Amino acid sequence: MSRQNLSYRFMLATTITIVIVMLANFLWEYHQQQRQAYMELQEKAGVITLQLLATREFIARNQDRINYDAHGHFEFKGLNPAAVGTGTSEIFGQWTDYKIKQTRFGARNPLNRPDEFEMAALQSFSRNPHLQEVWDQQIINGKHYFRYMIPLYANESCLPCHGEPAGCIDIAGYPREGYRLGDLAGAISVLMPMDIFITNLRSNTYRHFGFTLVLLGLCLSSIYLLLNRLVTNPLSRLKEAAVQVGQGDLNVDLRGIDARGEIKELAVQFQDMADQLRELYSNLEGQVEKRTEELTVANRELKEKQEALEAANRELSILNRHKSQFLATMSHELRTPLTSIIAFAELLQQQLPEDDQTNLQNVEEIRTNGENLLVLINDLLDLAQIEAGRYQLRPETMDLVDVIDSVERVIAPLAMQKNIDFSTEFLREVPLVKADPEKIRRAVLNLAGNAIKFTPEGGQVKIAVDFDQEAQQILVMVSDTGIGIKEEDLAYIFERFRQVDSSNVRRYRGSGLGLALTKELMEMHGGWVGVTSEPNKGSTFTLGLPLGWSQGEDGDEEKDNFVGG
Repeated sequence: MSRQNLSYRFMLATTITIVIVMLANFLWEYHQQQRQAYMELQEKAGVITLQLLATREFIARNQDRINYDAHGHFEFKGLNPAAVGTGTSEIFGQWTDYKIKQTRFGARNPLNRPDEFEMAALQSFSRNPHLQEVWDQQIINGKHYFRYMIPLYANESCLPCHGEPAGCIDIAGYPREGYRLGDLAGAISVLMPMDIFITNLRSNTYRHFGFTLVLLGLCLSSIYLLLNRLVTNPLSRLKEAAVQVGQGDLNVDLRGIDARGEIKELAVQFQDMADQLRELYSNLEGQVEKRTEELTVANRELKEKQEALEAANRELSILNRHKSQFLATMSHELRTPLTSIIAFAELLQQQLPEDDQTNLQNVEEIRTNGENLLVLINDLLDLAQIEAGRYQLRPETMDLVDVIDSVERVIAPLAMQKNIDFSTEFLREVPLVKADPEKIRRAVLNLAGNAIKFTPEGGQVKIAVDFDQEAQQILVMVSDTGIGIKEEDLAYIFERFRQVDSSNVRRYRGSGLGLALTKELMEMHGGWVGVTSEPNKGSTFTLGLPLGWSQGEDGDEEKDNFVGG
């Protein structure tokens, strides 16, 4: 029988429970029988001592009749209570294995002197006048004995021989002890053999133990037989049926299973399930054929739609490539003449006299619009190259201080023209980073230029650089006190050609490409760009440049190259 078997586990638990209960009952019965035996011994010893006390009392009451003759002459016969008790005890000891002894402190008869147990009992009686008896079990010469003692207190019949004055010779020729009425005068000690009691107790124990074993065997056998018939055998039949169904054979028959109660209900439910499965399986082939045909039609339609989608994607890809090529070509073709226009405008601006303010302003307008258009064309060209996959980074070990200084040289004059307080700050030491310095400068410059553009006169623009040690990334934060951005517009400000639809924003010129290009440039470096803003209070754009992307194979050497701003 396997240890995982239900019968084994149930029988094991039942056996342990019954054994524990019967063992507890056996120990309790043994304790009760032992206690009963001691009570019987105690009662028997008490009766013997009372019999001896009655004899002593009878002798004490008849001392005059014993010691005086018919003529009234006194003659001590030596039959006082102590002598009669000693003689009676000797005769009783000869007839039985019991020993009765009259003992006390300073016994006159050496045979009555107390042994160790009796001395301890006398001391207990002396300390506790309310103590009525003392008993114990002892082994003497390899045999078990029951020891029993009761105290004797001085009464009227004791005083003529043992009372005051102490030291005076009594009628028996012994000096008196000087007892007073109620003093402890000694004790009666009974020594009873316990062999017969132990034998009876052992016999009862063996008999009870045997009965317990028989009862245990009968209980376990009955439980085992009932368990097999009512539980194990029906469950085994159910298991066989389950295995049969699991192997694909649904022709099971549990209608004649010998079971009752819940197991019978389980068998009925299992039979119903097998019948339903057999019925479903009989119709399964037709259903599978039907579903297969439907699936074939669906796959054919899906394939046709997939082919149409692939054709549309190819066409879109061609159109997108043509668009990118067109933008790149047009941007390149427009940049050359536009550069010439800007150069001629600057040359014309230098040649015009200073008092010709009208023409100077017109030429300045031409130059400014040309530069803005050139920025737009450059952004378009960069985005087209990024989209076409031809935009390449030229990473090198760079110092953010140089990048920020380069941006500051461009932005500071613009800020001065609008009377804007512009500043830069390095919040902590920033490590050298491997990146494309021109692309990073372009991204920072776009954000700083927007900050100057959307900040009114008298405002503030600040570029702060920090290093996040935990995330291992450099943070460049461009903050302003400009017009700000509404919360609902923050979701799409980084989309191409998107500008916030607001009268406050529309009056500022722009293409809507700067933020999109900045986002593309940072993501090409494995970084990111984020923004927080509040209308009419300002905005803060943050660039995140991770060191993990920039370190490359020389990263371990570059970790220690820190510079401060």
